[in-house]
Amino acid sequence: MVVECLTIFGLIFVVAIMYIRAKKKNYALATVPLLILPASNILAYAFSGGISELISIDRFIAYSAINVVAAVVSSCLVGLMSGKFSRKAVRGTYIAMSLIFNIVLAAILIYNMFESLYR
Repeated sequence: MVVECLTIFGLIFVVAIMYIRAKKKNYALATVPLLILPASNILAYAFSGGISELISIDRFIAYSAINVVAAVVSSCLVGLMSGKFSRKAVRGTYIAMSLIFNIVLAAILIYNMFESLYR
């Protein structure tokens, strides 16, 4: 899922750049927390083997922990960035959609790693 995460990261990054070019810096800042989970998944894929040997835990547990922590950090930052929106409806929609994105993506990434390791 590294290629998929690179694609997701690239698309969200392009959206943030488009918001900056449209002079909507608040919207650009609001998209930045969504970059955390795909980026951390790429790092987790690369370093979870080394971390698991260093701490002597299963690679899947290290990988899962990195992704879960990244999802939590991203979700907390979404809550902080929601203050950039003035209307409650926009704020609520932003929070709901971002949290759904984080939870679903983290679940897919963890399930995919589980399936590839324990097939």
